[in-house]
Amino acid sequence: MEKDKKRVSVLILILAMMSISIFACGKKADDLTSGKQDGIQTSETDGENKERPAEISYPLINSGKLTFGMVMSSAWSDRFNNFMDLPLGKALSEQTGIEIEMVHVENNTAMNLLIASGNLPDIILFNFQSQYTGGEAKAIDDGVIYPLTGDFLAENAPEYWKVLNSDEDYMRGSTTPEKEVYGFTFILGDEELKTGYGLTVRDDWCKELGIELPETPEEFYNMLAAFRDRKGVAAPLSVCSDDIESLLDRGIITSAFDLVTRDIYMEDKQVQIGYAQEEYKDVLVYLNKLYSGGLLDANFSTLDSATVTSNILSGQSGAASGALNGGLGTWLQTNKEVENYSLAGIHNLVKNRGDKALYGHYNTDVVGGTAVITSTSRNKELAAKLLNFGYTEAGHMLYNFGVEGESYELVNGYPTYTDYIMNNPGGLSKQQAMSEYILAFGNGPFVQDKRYLEQYADLPEQKQAMEIWMDNDAALYKLPRISINADSISEYSSILSDIKTYLDEMTIKFIRGTESLDNYDGYLARLDEMGIERIREIVQDAVDEYYSR
Repeated sequence: MEKDKKRVSVLILILAMMSISIFACGKKADDLTSGKQDGIQTSETDGENKERPAEISYPLINSGKLTFGMVMSSAWSDRFNNFMDLPLGKALSEQTGIEIEMVHVENNTAMNLLIASGNLPDIILFNFQSQYTGGEAKAIDDGVIYPLTGDFLAENAPEYWKVLNSDEDYMRGSTTPEKEVYGFTFILGDEELKTGYGLTVRDDWCKELGIELPETPEEFYNMLAAFRDRKGVAAPLSVCSDDIESLLDRGIITSAFDLVTRDIYMEDKQVQIGYAQEEYKDVLVYLNKLYSGGLLDANFSTLDSATVTSNILSGQSGAASGALNGGLGTWLQTNKEVENYSLAGIHNLVKNRGDKALYGHYNTDVVGGTAVITSTSRNKELAAKLLNFGYTEAGHMLYNFGVEGESYELVNGYPTYTDYIMNNPGGLSKQQAMSEYILAFGNGPFVQDKRYLEQYADLPEQKQAMEIWMDNDAALYKLPRISINADSISEYSSILSDIKTYLDEMTIKFIRGTESLDNYDGYLARLDEMGIERIREIVQDAVDEYYSR
């Protein structure tokens, strides 16, 4: 009941503030090393005129109070009303010396409503790049985000400033085209943290039927046909429309057809659009072949993820796609008592067995949600000090491993999760238990540690799948974390929205055969009419700008 009252209060606040006019334009910084900002003194500089970071000693004394906006996490919201009720929240306040009042919302839509109200907390943790039209740069223009200069960070967030300056892609991915640091970003600290998605199959069935795990389209087709004909499986490959999109955009099945990915990518820093290339037709021909042969679930366009999970667990299907933990790991743990049940991740499809895939699931160094200081915050310096904590050694350990003696112990110097995390006595999943103590299972203002993943994905099947899924050249083609120019964002969003709707519609039609693939040239012509070349130009400008930072 108390939880419901809090949620209603937040909703009432949001609706009440909707009548307030949006914002005046946010203040722009000249560049990352401008001298003064809102009365903040320039930090000392060395002989090369670079900021000499200050030092901050935690916990702070008599620091004050901050408000912090965050979407409720489903991993803990069934057991806790507030982030500050978590052991993690309590430890954060204790270790920083800062009182934190949470402003929770239910979902991304509610967060956008809160932002639109103008009644902003001091800090907001949100994925502005994917959830706010125009991304972080537009949020600065709209007066939502307070842009950060190098001097401000060197003085108030020295550890974060050191991290940004340690890697040019960390810095590029955390700044706007105007060269402003837009917030405190989530940084993947190791290559192994950037992958973790692919095709998963019932390898126990493969062994039973004498089938080698497939790598080519033909081998994959033959395996599915064997599941259908020799195991009597109703839907050999169970994927929903979102999964189809992932298989195509993450390049899981495209390499075999000389297509890097269906998505937008780059080759030698030149922007390419996979779904506007001739090779995409060959991928669609293959998927149509799977569908017409009864190998792809006939209901793929209407399936939900819960049904896919049910199919792969119950034996109604023998292949699916999913993440290392949310898919493969969860399915193995759920069916761990089922005799002979076994799953394996398979190689992204390639033209010839042994080839390296052109593409695969791969993240940029900076990804996901960002903790930003809002333009209306009355204590921006304190907000920066709180967010800086995540990049200190103590903050790194807290966000990645939690509280020593409770969620982890140091074993020969290695932070090892306790049984509360790995074998929770109350029956919580690893993710649920982790959510009470750490942020590493999701994202936040810190650098993710690969030792978290080594334990989160600790099953032999997961480790093998990770190795197999990483066998690709996605790093050569992946777009960096670009920002579309503010002058182009409205045009870009409008054109791309229409194209995306058309693409999704035609992809399903081509796969199901309700639209003949003989009409593929007409599809390409329609993309031209809709402005696909303009999309390529805008993205190319953004890529060029990114590498000029």
